Amino acid sequence: MTNNSIDLITLAIKNFDIASLKELLEDDKTYQDVSKEFFLEKLEKKFNQAKRDDCYSFDDVFFGICGSCNKGCEGMTFLSNSGYYLDLFIESKDGEIADDIYVCNKLTNFRDLDKSMDLGFSFGKDEYYDFKPNQEYTLLQEQYENLFKEVTSIKNIVKVDDFKSWYSNFNYLSNTIRGFGPFECFAYKLYNKAYNLTSQVERVFEISLATEQASEGLIDYQSCSSESEKLIWFFKNQKNHYGSIYYEFPENWKTNSLINYKQDIVKLTLDISGYEYVIDYFITVDKLYDDLIEKYQPLPEHFEASEFGSIEYSLENYLRLHNKHLDVIKHYGRKGY
Repeated sequence: MTNNSIDLITLAIKNFDIASLKELLEDDKTYQDVSKEFFLEKLEKKFNQAKRDDCYSFDDVFFGICGSCNKGCEGMTFLSNSGYYLDLFIESKDGEIADDIYVCNKLTNFRDLDKSMDLGFSFGKDEYYDFKPNQEYTLLQEQYENLFKEVTSIKNIVKVDDFKSWYSNFNYLSNTIRGFGPFECFAYKLYNKAYNLTSQVERVFEISLATEQASEGLIDYQSCSSESEKLIWFFKNQKNHYGSIYYEFPENWKTNSLINYKQDIVKLTLDISGYEYVIDYFITVDKLYDDLIEKYQPLPEHFEASEFGSIEYSLENYLRLHNKHLDVIKHYGRKGY
């Protein structure tokens, strides 16, 4: 098909013209290892993302050198004046006809560009055109779908220990996903979704896993009288920081022991009977951190003195700016902060 030229495809991409790309790209070829239809579907979603911000086309095309998958080859940056950009490599055997198109993840341009909002995208290996699932994959998919269906169907109040007992039905999914490395999880769409879902479920179990730290921590906190002592206490207990972040606490939660757990997928009303002190502990850790961060917010002069006009967000850094508790930071603070 002679109209499948790099120039025409480049112009269509520049103009967010999916209709023309449907005509220009070959039906029987894969692009970025997926079908033409799937590739254009993902590309169109990215175009729509920019359109929602009143960006309806790219304003220019710039060239650069790929430093990753096609190291040393020339790629192109489609760039809008508003900062939206898309780095692509168009593969061609003859320099005229496009044999493949894919996102370039490491493109060094020949000149400095104002690239602020990336419209790049990727596909999981299990989305590839030639992907064939093995037995393990099929079993994981079945367990993931069952877990998703069951956990999103829970409407009744559930006790923490009962929830943990129920989850044991999905041990294969949990143990397998936990055994994968981060790169393997991110390389497959299913594994990525399963990792996200199991993490949201298992976050609830931190309540029952923190009983010893909570009881000791609350006792120790009661003996803290100075800000310095409280800061040391926080650093010793900071592995449980954000323990209360996904929970909502109705007014009477301390009376009926009911709290709400809300993430984007998993939403539960939990009966935390017997674990109220753990939640108190999580809240104490988080509130202390919030109070200290608020108290030692950077002042205008701190921003003025900063080389780039910005300041690293961390409790350790905020305290240094105010020249407070430097001895505590040195001995108990996080390294590198």
